[in-house]
Amino acid sequence: MARPVLYITSSDYAVRTGGYVYNSRLVQMLREQGLDLETHCLGQGFPVIPETERAALARRLAALPAHTLLLMDHVYLGRLLELFRQMPHPIAAIFHHSDVMEHGTGSDEKGKRLFEAERASLSRADALLVTSNETARYVREQYGFSAPPIHVAVPGNDPVLRTAVGDFAANGGPRIISIGAIIPRKRYDYILDVASHLKNPDWSWNVVGDPSRYPGHLLRLQEKVEHLGLSDRFRFLGDVADEELETLWQASDLYVAASHYEGYGMAIAEALRHGVPVVSTASGAVSTWAKAGVTSAPAEDAEAMAQEIDRLMSAPTLLREFGDLAWTFGQTLPSWAATFTGMDAWLNGIRRPATARDGSRP
Repeated sequence: MARPVLYITSSDYAVRTGGYVYNSRLVQMLREQGLDLETHCLGQGFPVIPETERAALARRLAALPAHTLLLMDHVYLGRLLELFRQMPHPIAAIFHHSDVMEHGTGSDEKGKRLFEAERASLSRADALLVTSNETARYVREQYGFSAPPIHVAVPGNDPVLRTAVGDFAANGGPRIISIGAIIPRKRYDYILDVASHLKNPDWSWNVVGDPSRYPGHLLRLQEKVEHLGLSDRFRFLGDVADEELETLWQASDLYVAASHYEGYGMAIAEALRHGVPVVSTASGAVSTWAKAGVTSAPAEDAEAMAQEIDRLMSAPTLLREFGDLAWTFGQTLPSWAATFTGMDAWLNGIRRPATARDGSRP
């Protein structure tokens, strides 16, 4: 008989993020696999979890059988660590990428604090679900994380229509798209530097992603757009509905990314599935799996990156050739069903070590 699972999330988890999409599809597939899975949705999870939410969760956990598995994004594990240390339930954490990479550099004081906090929180996990072999390597090397089982399940993909790239006449010129929350890790400041060096006279650039997480950062980016004189061609669209996003994909000729780090790079996979060529800096896991349709670009030379983008945008035939490579490779990427095959059995096998009596691993 399948053990009960409680999935913990929050109502303010930004929906236009890879983490949200991945976690939501995981829950959907687990239910289809027959798991006894319930959800506890915190009213607020970012930037802090209120005491009222902590108390409500504590009451629910206290009423659960001790063998109930708790499943959650690792950010909640860190924010609720003291509560979980008091509970006997085994925990499986979904680790997309490190908080150190999300909010710090790893060498500054903030990064060091995040590192210690993350190491402490991971010591409470009994298993980790990660989205790439690169992330598994990172966790092992940075945190010495070897005792709990680590399961790699790369993000899946839905069937999509192929984009007809290179049709500049229909679109009024080359169209570039970037997707991701407006946060420092995505390096939109560098992307704007790249945009300022583009020579093609007709390009336009759409950025889709949650604008609310760093309001001051977004304001500085918008001011930079104005300063560079790019207001008529570089747009931050915020979150958009799925139908609008698909319309944007179908009108795009190139996907560009310059993230400081990616635990996988789901938007790049989505681009390849659409047959949209990608120009990307090396950013964590991306270079380990994206084998075709992707052009590598320098991470610290905006003019050189712009030259590579211009090279593609000035030659529709070349762009379509890269689109062919992107489409062919994109069709080899797994479906969500394939990604999560056997996940129910893996979760059913997770146990809390008998020696872990204080809420952390020995």
